[in-house]
Amino acid sequence: MKNNNKIISKKLCGAVLSSLTALLKTIFQNMLTKIGLLLLSLLLCLRVHAQVQAIEQQFTVAADGSGDFRTIQEAVNAVRDHSQIRATIHVKNGIYREKLVIPAWKKNITLTGENAWQTIITNNDFSGKDFPQRDLTGNAQFSTYTSYTVLVQASDCTLQNLTIENTAGRVGQAVALATEGDRIDVYNCRILGNQDTLYTAKDGRNFYKDCLITGTTDFIFGEATAVFEHCTIRSLTNSYITAASTTREQAFGYVFLNCKLTANEEATRVYLGRPWRPFAKTVLIDTEMGGHITPEGWDAWKGDNMFPEKEKTAFYAEYNSSGPGADASARVAWSRQLTPEEREKYTIENILSGWIPGKKLRLQPSGIPDTSFSVKGSYQHEITRHPNIRIADSTMPATIQLVRNIAYRTTPAGKKLLLDIYKPKKRGKMPLPAVLMVHGGGWRSGDRTHNNTLARKLAGKGYVCITADYSLSTHALYPAAVHDLKAAVRWMRSHAGEYGIDTARIAILGFSAGGELAAFVGATNGVAKFEGITGQNEGSSAVQAVVNMDGTLAFIHPESGEGDDSKSISAATYWLGYPKTERPDLWNEAAPLTHVSAKTPPFLFINSSVDRMHAGRTDFIQKLNVFGTYSEVRTFPEAPHTFMFFDPWFEPTLATISTFLKKVLPDGGLPIRK
Repeated sequence: MKNNNKIISKKLCGAVLSSLTALLKTIFQNMLTKIGLLLLSLLLCLRVHAQVQAIEQQFTVAADGSGDFRTIQEAVNAVRDHSQIRATIHVKNGIYREKLVIPAWKKNITLTGENAWQTIITNNDFSGKDFPQRDLTGNAQFSTYTSYTVLVQASDCTLQNLTIENTAGRVGQAVALATEGDRIDVYNCRILGNQDTLYTAKDGRNFYKDCLITGTTDFIFGEATAVFEHCTIRSLTNSYITAASTTREQAFGYVFLNCKLTANEEATRVYLGRPWRPFAKTVLIDTEMGGHITPEGWDAWKGDNMFPEKEKTAFYAEYNSSGPGADASARVAWSRQLTPEEREKYTIENILSGWIPGKKLRLQPSGIPDTSFSVKGSYQHEITRHPNIRIADSTMPATIQLVRNIAYRTTPAGKKLLLDIYKPKKRGKMPLPAVLMVHGGGWRSGDRTHNNTLARKLAGKGYVCITADYSLSTHALYPAAVHDLKAAVRWMRSHAGEYGIDTARIAILGFSAGGELAAFVGATNGVAKFEGITGQNEGSSAVQAVVNMDGTLAFIHPESGEGDDSKSISAATYWLGYPKTERPDLWNEAAPLTHVSAKTPPFLFINSSVDRMHAGRTDFIQKLNVFGTYSEVRTFPEAPHTFMFFDPWFEPTLATISTFLKKVLPDGGLPIRK
């Protein structure tokens, strides 16, 4: 009995151990799966962040804790380094006792206060004040250059609706705002201090509009080229307003346009400026000057042993000044009054070397390839909603010859673009119609292999089919891709004899973004503006037919879904480089609908059930009708956007294209009109 119990116990223990082992194995496998998924997610996140920042950052600062941060510096630190997308920091009313630094790697920041009078950034450092421990250079005291309240080292930063003040008092140099970056614009700000209030360091470009700047001595000083428009400059005591240190190489220094020079009661004798360095440049245009401005106007800063006689090299001038202090008759002999012809040079764009403040910078290509769009990926995406779809058979017909990797163009950036040619092996006496095929992928992804299957099957019906790469927005923005594809058409004509192409029967076909590009190439037949750089005797880029498969015809249109950047930057924004709201002119220019003319060839539209993918189609056809140009529409009601890759839609798509091309590019005949 005892032996039987032992046997039962052993069996029971074995069963329990086996179950426990299986359970632990399952738990371990689940853990590994979860860890693997976590690692995959992390890798995907890293991949996304290694490409291009997609979302505009927005932060709110509130001293009472109701925002994302309590201090402005914390918000600046949270901005992505070297961002190509503007980050906006909203600062609620309050007093922010900070020594704020926007470092060089935190560019593209807009710092905007709730109210210029009530959003105050304040500090009280001054030259000679003891520095906590020592500064970066080992000094035990603050200097002019470290006394700032706000220091902007980054480029492309905007300040607006703020008070920036240094409250140290009349203790010597005490900077409120110091700028070191390029393209810094400041709007509706109160920049308050005494000596050396505003320091425009380095040779960048600054723009100040509708600002109040107060101070005592040299309270606007530095090397930068800076424009002050509609600003009030208030002197607090008898001294000097400006002290420019413009370099010999700079065409412009400080330029005041439509400004107002005022003073408190203490200030009765104030100079417009004196040269801190020999080649200082300061010009006042259409400026109202109070009676506190001295008749001489300018001072030569005599007694500077390092730079004597600076009046011989400085450039100080005025034009059309008004008010009690504007009498030019008593000005120093070495200053100037501009002539009307000289005044014409002083436009904001010219002064700032092409930079127009308020005009946003164009997004730049990341240089990192985007492989997110593929046929297999599209299949995985659609199979759950369309369980019966299959990737179309890509078997090469035995009658077709493939010529791979032919360089058809070298871009201005030096990149070689390739194409593949699919053509019948047996060459008849007559040349064949040719089709240039343009892949999709949101103008930033995809490659020419996406059209392999369609090229093989269409070539089997008697066409020379050419699949071509083109410049994607990761490497070049609009209109680079247009230039490439027009160059591809010219290449087809110049190599027609070699590959049996009928130069009078060339069509262009595209899907999605490629459909938009194909439509654009056709709509701009004969428009020299979109040819790009061409060589001599390259021939025409005109096409005689267009097949547009789910490519948009208009970007700014009630039917269009492009340009919604609320959650992430849209594909079209990446391609065009500007949001739709900033450059609607460019978005309209890039739309095929804009360019329909009598030279636009017949069109075939093949569309899915996704309506936004054919935005502007009805308007486009109406324009074609005006010119008597033939068009057809084929819609697959239940089809997804990527229908052309899959059965059951591939074969009907192929048949529709072939029938249309035979109709509009007949053998030895004239193409049909409306």
